Amino acid sequence: MVKMLNPTDIPVKQAVKYDDTPVKIMLYPAIIFMILGMTVGVFIAFNGFVYPDYFSGEYVHFGKIRPIHVGNVTLLWLLSANIGLFYYFVPRLCGVPLWSSRLAYVSASFWWPSLIIGTYSMPWGTNFGWEYAELPMWVGWLPAKFFFTAAFIMVAVNLYATIATRIYEKMYVSLWYTMGTMIWTSFTVLVGFFAINWVPEGISRVNVSFFYIHNLVGLIFTPMGLAQAYYFLPKLANTPIYSHRLSMIGFWSIAFVYAWIGAHHIIHGPVSQWLQTTSIVFSIWLFIPVWTVVTNLFATVKPHWSSFTQSAPVRFIMMGNIFYLLTCIQGPLMALRNVNEITSKTDWIIGHSHISLYGTFTFFAIAGIYQVIPVITKKPLWSTALANWHFSLNLLGSIPFLLSLWIGGFWQGMEWATWADGNTYAEFHHQLTRLSFVDTIASMHPFWVWRAIGGCIVLFANVLFAINIFNTIVLIPVVKPTLSPAFSKVQP
Repeated sequence: MVKMLNPTDIPVKQAVKYDDTPVKIMLYPAIIFMILGMTVGVFIAFNGFVYPDYFSGEYVHFGKIRPIHVGNVTLLWLLSANIGLFYYFVPRLCGVPLWSSRLAYVSASFWWPSLIIGTYSMPWGTNFGWEYAELPMWVGWLPAKFFFTAAFIMVAVNLYATIATRIYEKMYVSLWYTMGTMIWTSFTVLVGFFAINWVPEGISRVNVSFFYIHNLVGLIFTPMGLAQAYYFLPKLANTPIYSHRLSMIGFWSIAFVYAWIGAHHIIHGPVSQWLQTTSIVFSIWLFIPVWTVVTNLFATVKPHWSSFTQSAPVRFIMMGNIFYLLTCIQGPLMALRNVNEITSKTDWIIGHSHISLYGTFTFFAIAGIYQVIPVITKKPLWSTALANWHFSLNLLGSIPFLLSLWIGGFWQGMEWATWADGNTYAEFHHQLTRLSFVDTIASMHPFWVWRAIGGCIVLFANVLFAINIFNTIVLIPVVKPTLSPAFSKVQP
């Protein structure tokens, strides 16, 4: 096996002086927007489903509020936090400062106004209804989508230039994932934000939309999250990654497989059978990168399993790894035609998207933030006990939140599959009168209650996280506490 650079091989004390201000200007606001986005999500869970339209009004109903939730948690929180973490570990893996801190400041000056104004303008009708791509072209005189695109191009140039000027010849796998992310994100955003409007209306535009929707997860958040897991887990557990070969197999299989599977969301739709079959085949192949990642991360921490019990960030990564396995078992299975007949367009899909974007990649990002904050503030984490509670409550809330969507969604699909059965018109009509479509929706109410309860627990847990991070940043430690191994290692 070829020996490659590993984050644990980099000396703790280096002559290089890193400017972590770009990290701060991306991470600090992102944490605030995570709380705001989850608060909106909990509001939707109650006002949209448990007590429908308890708060009524033009600007607070489901169709107006949900785009704010999606924009917050995908762009303002997760994507922004990922960029901040890239600004942190890419220079350290290269042994050089970020290529241009000034360019990072300029990109942030485009990034935040475009996303904040664009996302929070949506209740006033600035969006146009394409899932995850609802950032408006214009908000008044502000070209929101163009500003965001320009900001991302500047981020990509900055990171690529940093990698190009590195002093370490061999590149650790996190740099491969970073470079891949910059390319794949550029293409995916180009398709979802702009090219979708150049495609003729109809099923072709829907197919392009699902290419964007699925690859937002598969070619943007997946490589971003794996880059972080491969960097921060060795740092937190103080051990080299188990296998660089496995990590590279995962990287190239993601590059080959993921772009082809978006159409598995429109199985049985008015789309060519060959395209549906292609998406199913590539969905099954998705098991290759998944098992390389899961095996690699578990094998990395296995010799140092005590770090799992002693470190909340390590638990976040390993639990995120388990969620990654679950979501990537769900994805290929629900691509199969017989399963898709039941799960398609149900709450199962909502649970599937939440376990990937929250259970996996948000967990990875949180672990990274726990490692990064003590380094860039040069202070120990304010409370390890609060971090432990943060993980425990997150897991406690995630279980009813996700299970209610999976079980309820499958139940929902089974009812939809049988509510209008019949070989004759009389039998068909009898089914309609015995079990109406509205009844199938009403039967979901208990599951929606559990989803709301789980969401409240998750929100409370992340409020504790934000308090912990805020106090770490602003408070001066009076007496340095005794830290667990993961929190005491604040090496860059």
